[in-house]
Amino acid sequence: MPTLDPAIVPSVDAVREAATHVRTFMPPSRLERSDALSTETGVDVWLKLELENPTGSFKVRGAYNVLAGLSAAERRAGVVASSAGNHGLGVAYAAKAFDTPAMLYVPRTAPQVKKDGIRMLGAVVNDEALDYDAAMVLAKAHAVQQGIRFINPCLGLDLLAGQGTVALEVLEQLPSAKTVLICTGGGGLLGGMGAVLRALAPHVRIIGVQSEETAAMTKSVHAGHVVDSPVTPTLADGLAGQIDADALHIGQQCADDMVLVTEAELGETIAWLHRTLDLKVEGAGAVTVAALRHGRVASLEGPVVAVVSGRNIDDSRLGALLATY
Repeated sequence: MPTLDPAIVPSVDAVREAATHVRTFMPPSRLERSDALSTETGVDVWLKLELENPTGSFKVRGAYNVLAGLSAAERRAGVVASSAGNHGLGVAYAAKAFDTPAMLYVPRTAPQVKKDGIRMLGAVVNDEALDYDAAMVLAKAHAVQQGIRFINPCLGLDLLAGQGTVALEVLEQLPSAKTVLICTGGGGLLGGMGAVLRALAPHVRIIGVQSEETAAMTKSVHAGHVVDSPVTPTLADGLAGQIDADALHIGQQCADDMVLVTEAELGETIAWLHRTLDLKVEGAGAVTVAALRHGRVASLEGPVVAVVSGRNIDDSRLGALLATY
């Protein structure tokens, strides 16, 4: 039986409280059965369409819950965050809602559509960092220097409580779910959803999915300790970056399995989702469907829920994938 550290993973009550905040600005995201994927896999497959949320991913849930919990003085002082892009969009959206100054540090390689979106929401963007991990170092230093809240993209009880609201919705929408596939980077969504599923639906098999080029969590879970993963180009930029001991705890306790997809499988799936389901999905959000389409999950038992989170892909990249696959 998994043992969740209450200093790392939120309680179900905290997630339920976060849900009251999330409901003030968005309805539950749609859970839609995919006939095409159900036929391909031989089991009922449902897609949790987090890409339809404001800012295009699940990240806005956690960011909003963090801002909702700050004092008026903390909000006036402002917040800072590091992000591969979608967390930055979530923080910028929440900061605008609470009239809070926000500074976002993103890697120079972040998709332009994400950087532009953050700026359009009124936040300041610094994209000088070479990669995701360097952006986090800069953001943490900024927080210390200015004495303001750093909003971690993957950790923090209030952040994870917001992300866990996805699982509450899944259990309300499809109580019979047997398997849940979760796009996994630093473990924020895995930890939030895992907190709910372990407590309320322990029979559900939880599978974390990454790409081979964003496999820090998978390598670390398999090794039993934190493993550094090289920074390499990937379609799943939203899942890139290293993990720490807290994230490893999430991976070890909240995932029954971790699986990887190749860049080619991911590219083909992005093109397939666009052509077949008319969905514009970035790499980080398409890994779950790629794992299903390319047989990466052994002994699949339905009903299956695949979280699809992230619509923020540059048009040029999508066009290139459609031309290739």
